[in-house]
Amino acid sequence: MTTPDTGVTSARPETTQFHVIERQKGVSLIIVCCAIPLALLVAAYVRMSFVYKKMWLFDTVVHENGRHTLLEVIFYFRHFSWELLGKALYSLHMIGIFYFYGKPLPRGGATWAKQIPMKKIVLSCMFVAAIITVSIFMTVNAVGFKEAMMGLGQYRTSEIRPPTFGSHWRNHFLSNIVLFSASSSFVLVYRIACCGGNWAKRRFGSLFPVSAGCFVLLTFLFGFTMDPFETPSYLGHQLREIFGSDLPITMLFSVALLIYLEGRYDSRGMDRAVRKNARRKRVLLHLVCWALPVVLVSSFLILKVLSLDISTEMAKFGGGNGKTVADLFAWHFYEHSLDYVFVASFVSFLYLCTLKIDLRRTRNDDQTSL
Repeated sequence: MTTPDTGVTSARPETTQFHVIERQKGVSLIIVCCAIPLALLVAAYVRMSFVYKKMWLFDTVVHENGRHTLLEVIFYFRHFSWELLGKALYSLHMIGIFYFYGKPLPRGGATWAKQIPMKKIVLSCMFVAAIITVSIFMTVNAVGFKEAMMGLGQYRTSEIRPPTFGSHWRNHFLSNIVLFSASSSFVLVYRIACCGGNWAKRRFGSLFPVSAGCFVLLTFLFGFTMDPFETPSYLGHQLREIFGSDLPITMLFSVALLIYLEGRYDSRGMDRAVRKNARRKRVLLHLVCWALPVVLVSSFLILKVLSLDISTEMAKFGGGNGKTVADLFAWHFYEHSLDYVFVASFVSFLYLCTLKIDLRRTRNDDQTSL
């Protein structure tokens, strides 16, 4: 059936039904992706309550260096300034991979582009700018301008170790590979489970190779060494990053947010998109390419850390004596609180901006072709 005013083929009943099922699966996945991080944060707090034998923990020193309370860990502006570069690049990667494995774009995209309020884009931009500005200001106020700039320049792995250029980037080299690859795998799994394994590379899918190129460039800029593969403190830290914040919280929140935004601003009108049966070999090949680095790197880190004398390594921290591995993971979930907020805000800003441009340009292309 074709509408006389636009000449666009309207949705068939079976296509509409497929679209409804698709959205229901997306909503279910959003719930799961939000429930797991929240459950982990609650469980971590309960664990610390048992360890410290008190319910109110925000004024209790929980950090491994023996200096920071739980409230200071949550609002750890100095630590966030160290993480800023990596999390900004991760946000760019998430947008790129979500478009690389994007939904087919319907005709009449400008209709939906108008549904993206400009004020939401502006607000998300202002929120990102506010987080960065406040974090830098608080860090400068606490440790001085020079130290703050060193943190932004990836000189720091902790407050107690001497600064070395690029050490923070190297301290997250393997964990970032796992985070980027696992997130890509998850997006692909979402397309398989909720979209029948169908995807189309959208206009801003090129941000994916751009982010990959930036990752390689920064790795060489900050100096590639064997520390991430050999040094005990690097090995343990990367493993804790992967399972203590990156995969269970940062990745899940990011994917949930993108699925929500896509359903809110990009899915409407998708009934008119041409759907083709996904090629199983292509889907399997892409999935293996992303899952393999996750499995290999995670297994390597687990085996290397298990070969270490963990109690000796923990004793090197000022507040690590008498603590278990579970204790170190518990408060670590909260140490990246500002990271979670920043990534969610930056991902929202980037996605809404690029989607608005994508839909408008597609509409112009349609009109030109007509």
